Amino acid sequence: MVGNSLTYGSGNTTIRNLKKMAEKSGRKLAIKQLSYNNEKLSNWADPAHKNGKRFYKEIKRKKWDCIILQEQTDTAVKNSFLSAAGKICEYIRSESPQTEIIYNCTWAYKKGRRVSGKYYSFNKMQKKMNHNYKKAANRTGGRMCWSGKAFLDYRKSKGQKKNLYKRDNNHASKYGWYLNACCLYKSIFKVSPVECKYYGDVGKKQAKKMQKIAAKRIG
Repeated sequence: MVGNSLTYGSGNTTIRNLKKMAEKSGRKLAIKQLSYNNEKLSNWADPAHKNGKRFYKEIKRKKWDCIILQEQTDTAVKNSFLSAAGKICEYIRSESPQTEIIYNCTWAYKKGRRVSGKYYSFNKMQKKMNHNYKKAANRTGGRMCWSGKAFLDYRKSKGQKKNLYKRDNNHASKYGWYLNACCLYKSIFKVSPVECKYYGDVGKKQAKKMQKIAAKRIG
């Protein structure tokens, strides 16, 4: 899993949830996370950059079934990561052609945000991110994990809803991290997360609701 704090960072329980979900479902899962705060794919794609060196070293191990790529949010909105994605995927194909590439399209800022002088509401930002991630996946032969769409679905759902975000308008709360894990579970194993009996620290009722939302999102 390659990205920034939305992949793994302080308080981010996505990977812990994902591992526990797999364990409780009788599935094997080994994860190596390469993350750096606010990092962009352009640096992961650069073999001369310190993080690029880390990434290319892992690709050469040729042991990964999947490599999951996650872009910095503002960069994903600006659609300025296609070149980096192409470079990364070309190298993966040359070194480890059996490895599947998955793009985790993450979520827009809760209250929207101004990017490069233009303001985007949550809905407009998410739509832009969805389009740009899908474009990168189509160009590079990757698959999609629609975490951002799941965030939107949850926000539109009926009944009691928990806050998916922390106060910074960007990073997820424990509920958001669990929903992200559900989406990744489906994308990695290609099965519904509803089979999982691990509910993290969000409670069974909320966990089942999030599992069902993630299950509807086709990669």
